[in-house]
Amino acid sequence: MHVVQLAELAAVIAHHGPALLYRHSSIPPEAINSYWKASRVRLELWHQTLARFNRAKNSGNHYRMRCWWQDHTGVLEEILASELLTRVVAAIAEGSDRAGGRDEFSPIAQAIYLSHLEARNRVQAAILDRRGCTVSDAVRLNRLRCMIERWIDVLIGQLAGYDSALVRYGIDVERTASYAKDVELMASAPTRETITWLTRASMTDAIRQKVAKNASLPQANRDVADSALLILRPDMFDSVGALKSLWMHRIENDSDRTDYMITEYLRPDVDESPTASAFDMIHAAALAQWFR
Repeated sequence: MHVVQLAELAAVIAHHGPALLYRHSSIPPEAINSYWKASRVRLELWHQTLARFNRAKNSGNHYRMRCWWQDHTGVLEEILASELLTRVVAAIAEGSDRAGGRDEFSPIAQAIYLSHLEARNRVQAAILDRRGCTVSDAVRLNRLRCMIERWIDVLIGQLAGYDSALVRYGIDVERTASYAKDVELMASAPTRETITWLTRASMTDAIRQKVAKNASLPQANRDVADSALLILRPDMFDSVGALKSLWMHRIENDSDRTDYMITEYLRPDVDESPTASAFDMIHAAALAQWFR
């Protein structure tokens, strides 16, 4: 799997992330375990690649350094570009656990997130070192880094529009908060889906132009993508296999609440119904306000 597809997956999850946060449902344990295993395997492959850089640098052999850059530039591109998915998953994990009063997924996602930041920092150090790297390659990687950082703020802004605490997962907090405000303004706009589709298309096209055509770690990327897809539970899809919108989740939630209240009121002893007692308390307070 190519890193461009990982970026597109990050955009899809960010778009439907508010539904995950709204439902307050826990992430399936198999998704958490799979994400941890797949991410650790990919991180180990990254660290092996970066360790070869240190060995080549310590050897003082310029030709060896040049060969390392020629062989592993694609891996560096994947480390930078795949940060989109890592940050989105970490933000959703924190928001979902906090909304549900749990501490299940966020510790795992945070550990992967911090490890990814460490790998990203080592890539930036290699770019600054630049021994064996051409000027054009260094400039291209730095431009890719800057572009990814802007798109991170866009995707995290989509989540922060529904949970402002998640703004900390952006690169530039002010820029992320600005995107979050835009999301709040267009939350109920009929063009929201079109804007989201155009944003995703623009992002993937921009990344595709700045990375290698062939994936460096296709299987590792696929395993991470498969584990991230498990976060999208079956109840988030409709009968034809399309992801439901946030409004559909809200409608279903209201329907479930109505069905629950009707069931409680049809119980043989309605006084024992928690829904009935809560309604009576509210109803009594309303009557007291009107008939003082």
